[in-house]
Amino acid sequence: ESNGEVNGDPPKTHGHKGSSVSFKNIEYSVKLPGKCCKPGGNKDILKNVSGFFKTGQMNAILGATGSGKTSLLDVLANRKDPRWLKGTILIDGSPQPDNFKCISGYVVQDDIVMGTLTVRENIQFSANLRLPPSLGKETIEKNVDDCIEELGLAHVADSKIGNEFIRGVSGGERKRTNIGMELVTSPTVLFLDEPTTGLDASTANAVMGLLHRLSRTGRTIIFSIHQPRYSIFKLFDTMALLSRDRKSVV
Repeated sequence: ESNGEVNGDPPKTHGHKGSSVSFKNIEYSVKLPGKCCKPGGNKDILKNVSGFFKTGQMNAILGATGSGKTSLLDVLANRKDPRWLKGTILIDGSPQPDNFKCISGYVVQDDIVMGTLTVRENIQFSANLRLPPSLGKETIEKNVDDCIEELGLAHVADSKIGNEFIRGVSGGERKRTNIGMELVTSPTVLFLDEPTTGLDASTANAVMGLLHRLSRTGRTIIFSIHQPRYSIFKLFDTMALLSRDRKSVV
């Protein structure tokens, strides 16, 4: 990555309103398949997990492999089957709304951008699908332009993402485009599953620096991460540690 990408200008401060997320006594299990005519049992993935993530902060979830980092992230984002879930999740002190998946953003570990489209086209595609038509074409396009500027992607906005056959943008710009596809809807909470996966040290540092600056505009950033380097670790405001044995926040 170039120095410009690593030390990019901070995003414009629009005073976005994030939401606090609190959770108490979270328990999540999965049903195991039976073997040889014997019924399967249940496997505990999370047990007695409690914590509080504040608005406008970098909230990290850490733990060993298999400790349930992604499962906790999915539970907080309302992406797990409620039949196997116990506990209380509050958004701004109120019960988690049924449409929380619609008003929050979730960036998956593997990028889902389309390589044959440009940066702008990918973000525009997400905006057209997820923003209500009642906003109007001009408002939606302005949201896309603001998102591109906020993520520091203006210089590559009309460049193709690229794939194995097409040369495209850098890894950091690809990851930021993936974030932009969620950010364009102005989510109250932005969840990210291991956002540094597949990135070199410099690019990972740039992406996490971007998320830190976004949190300072009032957004709530919650992410899982595995073995961060110190330059990334010191960006965290709140840290939840998951133990593979106890499955609880330390």
